[in-house]
Amino acid sequence: MPSHQRKLLKNHFVLGFVPFGGDFNEFIKPFISEIKELEKGKVMNIQGQDVWVIASIGVVTADLPQGNDLAGVLRQNANKGCRSCTISKDSFTDFTQYIALTSRYHHLTDSEFALISAETVISQKKQLSRKYGLKLQPNILDELKRERYLQTPQDIYHVTAGKIGRLLKLTCELFSQEGENDFIKTCKDFEKPKTWSRIPNPISHRESFMMSDYLRLAIIMPFILNRFLKITSLKNNEAKNIQQRTGASRINLVKNIIITCWVHIAKTMSMVFKSKFTINSYEELQQSLKEEMNILPKVFSEFVNLPNLHVSVHLLMHAKTYGTLINTQCGIKEMVHRVFKAMVPRTNRKNIELDLLKRYTTLFAIRHLVDGGIDYRLSQSCNGFASLTSNFRHILTNWYITENKETSNEHDEQDNVTSPVNFITHITLKKGVSQQDRENIMLNLPHFNSELLLSFEDIGFKSALIYSQMSWYKLATYIIEETTSGVFSKIHLHIGDFVTIQEENHDECYAIIKGIFKYKANNNKFYAFIIIDWFEEIKRVHHVLKCPLYRIQATYDTCWRRIFPILVIDRVQKVHFVYDATNECWIKNDFFFTAI
Repeated sequence: MPSHQRKLLKNHFVLGFVPFGGDFNEFIKPFISEIKELEKGKVMNIQGQDVWVIASIGVVTADLPQGNDLAGVLRQNANKGCRSCTISKDSFTDFTQYIALTSRYHHLTDSEFALISAETVISQKKQLSRKYGLKLQPNILDELKRERYLQTPQDIYHVTAGKIGRLLKLTCELFSQEGENDFIKTCKDFEKPKTWSRIPNPISHRESFMMSDYLRLAIIMPFILNRFLKITSLKNNEAKNIQQRTGASRINLVKNIIITCWVHIAKTMSMVFKSKFTINSYEELQQSLKEEMNILPKVFSEFVNLPNLHVSVHLLMHAKTYGTLINTQCGIKEMVHRVFKAMVPRTNRKNIELDLLKRYTTLFAIRHLVDGGIDYRLSQSCNGFASLTSNFRHILTNWYITENKETSNEHDEQDNVTSPVNFITHITLKKGVSQQDRENIMLNLPHFNSELLLSFEDIGFKSALIYSQMSWYKLATYIIEETTSGVFSKIHLHIGDFVTIQEENHDECYAIIKGIFKYKANNNKFYAFIIIDWFEEIKRVHHVLKCPLYRIQATYDTCWRRIFPILVIDRVQKVHFVYDATNECWIKNDFFFTAI
């Protein structure tokens, strides 16, 4: 299934819920028996036609303890508690291990399970179990055709969020009172992407973080620390301890060491969640994982032989097995899990699994009918569902239900903006700009008329403009159809957003939106345009953050035009820039990616 299809909630199906105190083996038995039949192949009648169907289990993902259970391996606190290798827990963060020699192999484990099963004395069984790091008997999933280790990879969401959570806790414990106050203030004032939801207070509400909160905080944490961190922000004894562990020549260097830890964990995270890999990408991933494993235990003793950090040894193998690491992701599963957990307090524990399944199947039945599906038990088709309003249909086809944060009003321009291309529709301009702001924008556009004429030529108008009617706005939204996948996405453009633009003779270029306006063309229709300032790379890298530095296009710089039709934008919020007041330049956040 393509990646964009896996992100749709309607393509995820809940088989059931293991009740409180229930046994997983008892719960999964019916599923196992049905998959066994499908492994042999079965004739099914689908839409009046007989077809031959073969199916088998694909990938099983779970957090460390449950994942080990599903692979038949002892949990991570055992001496050999890794489900991918037999390295002892005392060497978990030793990156020099020869993985091919210590890896677990399906056929060897079969022999070890046979030896455990052959013992008749329970004490001998347990002794062999500890020796091999295996359960007393294989997991019930082994009754199916599967490679128990390759098909039970470590879940990158749990692993990465777990590392970040631990580093965040340790970092916050280093802060003095001054450091805590500066950290909270800097977090509140930091220029986060507009599409992000609010991140809870990392000091007082860390325990309520979702995995996406940890991932997003790690994206910006190096920049937050770089903005405020001083040696007085740290407790003196903690700073001295880090200086001693790392061998730093001066205690003032400790703050840079802490930032470097976050740089490595953010860099590794961005590599782990890459959507495409090349041969060079696999090498970069391996190098990032190695550097992360070297520095974290060196600075913080709590990371020494940490199971979540040991998983880094195996991520390269999983990436090469499945093409990318996100091909085994379970981000949507975590969202569904979170929703159901929120329902539990309102169920009074009354046959909870049945109660939750009723809600789930009812929602799916409605989705099926809205999508034009047919229920053969009914004498007539459900035309009422198929003719629902577009707003209600949008709720049922999206990932999950959420409120529309962009409040509309009577001044929104929704009907009189024309799209110059077929793949962009429903252009809406909102929130008018004050006259003072309009004048400030125009002051930086000495060649407004000539650049506007070029923009009209881009959309097919070759003659001189006969109208001068235009209006300015803070926000634009539109629907765009992806040419490769056919998926429709709603795009939000705000003044101040960072965007990517594909130039003919250049690589991917970056810009910041400074203005949004509509202008009346010679055909009496209005078209939407944007005003941008380009980012220019200055061939320097920040000495601590290791990210490239850029300068913004100056007013007098007319080498690159500033006015374009709205269709030139390649991606919105694909890139993130942070202003560095010290060096009076912009830092490109190389760790930025869409978390979930």
